[in-house]
Amino acid sequence: MDRSIYTALNSMNILRDNQSVTAQNLANVSVTGFQKDIQINFSSVYLDRDKGIDPRVMALQEPGGYDSTPGPMQQTGAPLDLAVDGNGYFIVKPAGGEVAMSRRGDFTVSADGTLRDGTGTQPLSTDLEVITIPPHRKISVSGDGIIEIEPLNAPLGQKVKVAQLATTFGSEVPLAKTIDGFVRPVNGSIPAPDNRTLLLSGFLEGSNVKSVDELVAGIDQSRAYEINVKFVTTAKEIDEATASLMRMPS
Repeated sequence: MDRSIYTALNSMNILRDNQSVTAQNLANVSVTGFQKDIQINFSSVYLDRDKGIDPRVMALQEPGGYDSTPGPMQQTGAPLDLAVDGNGYFIVKPAGGEVAMSRRGDFTVSADGTLRDGTGTQPLSTDLEVITIPPHRKISVSGDGIIEIEPLNAPLGQKVKVAQLATTFGSEVPLAKTIDGFVRPVNGSIPAPDNRTLLLSGFLEGSNVKSVDELVAGIDQSRAYEINVKFVTTAKEIDEATASLMRMPS
C-alpha cells in the first residue's frame, strides 16, 4: 500500500481530535465561566533520508490549550453571583477531586450551609478551608472577597465577617485544563491565595466561546476530513493500478 495513505490517516486523526474539541466548546457555550478549549495545531515535517529527501510530509500535532480571555459579564443582582474582573481565579475544591482553579462564580448556600457553585464545587477560604455560611438576613461580598452577613439574631445593621474567598492571579508555572475541566498548573501544584483579584458582586461571567466561530471551524474540519478520505481512496486506486502493471502476464 502506498505510504501516502498513512500521511492522510495521520491528518484525519488530528482532525477527529479537533472535531471533539469543537463539539466540547459548543456544548459549553452557555456555561458560566467556561473557558474554551483550543484546537490542536498542525505542523509539518519532511522525512529525511540518508540520500536525498522524501517528498512526503507528515502532519504533526502541537498540544492545544485553553483560551483564558475573560467572557462577557452578565448582571444578575444576586449578592453571591461573583465574577472575576480581569485576570484571576477562585481556588476551589471539586466534589471528589483535588484542589483546583476556576472562574465560575454562581455561588449559593447549600442545604448543609456550605458555599457551592452550580456544579457543587466548593470555593475555599484564604485558609484553604470550605466556607460555611451561618443563618442570616443579608449577605454581601466585597471586591476583595470578604463575605459578611447580618446574623438572624443580631441587631439590624450589625455585620459579621464569615470568611474571605481565596483567589489567585495564577502561577509562574504554565496552566492547563485537566480532564475534569478545571485549571491547574502543569506540575500539579496550586498557587497560594494572593487575593489581588477584583471580584464583582451581582455579576456572572459568561462562556468565552463564540458559537459562530466554532460552527465555522466545524465545517472546515468536516471538509478537510472529506478531502483526506478522497485522498485515501485515490491513493488506493493508484496502488492497485501500479500492482496490476507489475503483474506478470498469464
